[in-house]
Amino acid sequence: MSYGLSDEQWQTAQSEIRKKMITVAQLETTITYGDLAAQLTSVVFHPGAYAFHALLREICYEEDDAGRGMLCAVVVSKAHGIPGQGFFKAIAKRGRDCSDPLQCWQAECTFVYEVWGNTN
Repeated sequence: MSYGLSDEQWQTAQSEIRKKMITVAQLETTITYGDLAAQLTSVVFHPGAYAFHALLREICYEEDDAGRGMLCAVVVSKAHGIPGQGFFKAIAKRGRDCSDPLQCWQAECTFVYEVWGNTN
């Protein structure tokens, strides 16, 4: 079990979140944490839940390992319009220069948009 979810629930939620983020990337836009959490049908998460953010981070790392960038760049805070601090910590751990967080995020979004825009 992970964060109170069975392995099957975790995998189902991960797949659903990933698919929703890919759709957002294909549209070259963003989605808020709250809107993403509200659209989930396989599980119920508060947008600030640690488990929700752990899933986002896991998906990001898997996507980045596959050469498709940090897909969770498309998920942003309603209040600020950019990802939360966890995103910037994660992306810095991946070796990206985040000395200018806005530029770092925009570059990652551009990369993710290009990757998923070419799959149509």
